[in-house]
Amino acid sequence: MQVYSMQELLKQYLEFGFDIASVSMATQISEEELRQLYSNGNYKLADKAEEKYLMVFLMQLCCEKPENDGYYRAILESLIQYFKLSPEAIANYIDIETDVLLSFESSLDKDRIEKCIAHLFTTFIRDPRYSE
Repeated sequence: MQVYSMQELLKQYLEFGFDIASVSMATQISEEELRQLYSNGNYKLADKAEEKYLMVFLMQLCCEKPENDGYYRAILESLIQYFKLSPEAIANYIDIETDVLLSFESSLDKDRIEKCIAHLFTTFIRDPRYSE
């Protein structure tokens, strides 16, 4: 398992072509503080909750990409376990049978099901600060 530092992940994020302003907007960490973090390997964020959130944000962007069914299976499991959504409710939302949902990897409608799973997950994790 690869271990990344916050600075390495931030560097990779910037190498993708994204900028500090967008990560600041997504994490609510000031651009100045992010620049300090990027340029100073010893710099630590004062707020540990912000630091943890930034690390998760960067790891999701840099290390987790939807390149296989396991990604969508993990999202589905998060919806069921963390958000306490029943498989039946998720299947109803997608307009499929529950057994099709639970074996979506072999479904002919797999792409649509994966898109719906991703959309549902994105909706549940949406930051309410952007909905005001």
